[in-house]
Parts: sequence; C-alpha cells; structure tokens
Amino acid sequence: MNTLQAENATQAANAWRVLFLLFLANLFNFFDRTIPAIIVEPIRLEWHLSDFQLGLLGTAFTLVYAFAGLPLGRMADNGSRKKLMGCGLAVWSGLTAVNGMVGSFWTFLLVRMGVGIGEASYAPAANSLIGDLFPAHRRARAMGLFMLGLPLGLLLAFFTIGAMVKAFDSWRAPFFIAAVPGCCWSCSSFSSRSPGAARLKACGCQRRRLKSRSAVCCRFRPFVGWCWAV
Repeated sequence: MNTLQAENATQAANAWRVLFLLFLANLFNFFDRTIPAIIVEPIRLEWHLSDFQLGLLGTAFTLVYAFAGLPLGRMADNGSRKKLMGCGLAVWSGLTAVNGMVGSFWTFLLVRMGVGIGEASYAPAANSLIGDLFPAHRRARAMGLFMLGLPLGLLLAFFTIGAMVKAFDSWRAPFFIAAVPGCCWSCSSFSSRSPGAARLKACGCQRRRLKSRSAVCCRFRPFVGWCWAV
C-alpha cells in the first residue's frame, strides 16, 4: 500500500511539473504572436508598408495557424506528443529569432507563417497530454491553469515589448529575446515523461466502441440532427 501511495504521489508531482512547463510554453506562445502587433509602427516606417500589408501579416498567420492545426492534431493523436511539442517549440522560437534578422516585408511575412505552423503544433498536443496526466475531477482545474498562459502572455507582451524596443533602440530586439525561453523549454518537452499507456488503453476502448453499429448511430445521431436543423 505504501509503495502504491508513493508511486501515485510521484505521478501526481510529475503531472503538476509537466503542467507548469506547459503553462510557461503557452505563455510564451501568446507572447511571441503578440510582438508584431505591438511593434507595427516601427515596421511600417522602416519598410513603408501599406495598411493592406499590415493586415496581411495577421491574416496570413491566422490562416496558416488554423489549417496547420488539423494535421498536427492528428499527429498528436497518433504519434509522440513530446516530440511534436518539442519540435514545435524549437520551430516557432527559432523562426521568431529569424524574424528579427530579415530585411524585407515579404521575407518577414513568410517567416511569420512558419511561426504559425510551429505554434499550431502546441495546443493539440498539450491539451491531449493534460487529458492523460490528470484524472477527470482535476482536469478542469489543470486546463484552467494551462489556459492562464493566454492572458498572462498578452499582458507580459504589452508591458515589456515597448521597454525592450526602447532599451535596445530597435524593433528587432523583442524577437531575439522571446526566442530564448522557447529554445530552453523545447529541451524540457523532450525530457518530460508522457503517460502513453493510459492513452493507448483509452484509444483501444474507443475503437472497440466504434466497431459497434449501435454505438456509431448513438454517437452521430445528434450531429445528423444538428445538420438537419441548420
């Protein structure tokens, strides 16, 4: 009994440690994506951009982020979530640094689209991992703490990016500074433990349920009704 309790305590401690790392990565996810919106005026002046070009920055990022999330979510279901998150963190952090080096608007735009692909890999894998790390009665609390990274990342960006630009006298400085934490946490993503067995067991149960015709009908009947109503 004592051995079982000790093992459960160790698993719980590991779950909270992983959640803290996920929270920090989520915070810097939203910090990174906010940088262009805050430094938009210096970029406009340096490259003589039109309103259309400035709007295209946000639109292109959002579209790439949205469409990339679908295949990346499938990869999170079928592959290693640790590797997916680690690679995503490395990609978006590395490309964030590249954003500070580019010399033209169109190169900047292409790199931001790459950042969108990297960041799109994070949410599906992180949400799936939290679902496996925490039991049902703690999952909502864990998700709440994870999503707290969104507003805190935005607040951190709004209160610090202007100071970075002023301190270094360059709009490029925030991109270099923001890239450092992501590269560090990408290594942590690879080293954290992932509860793969629980997920595989759950997936097996789900497949067995879907093999039953009645289960499929019960699952999709509300969806068909909703489509008919629309």
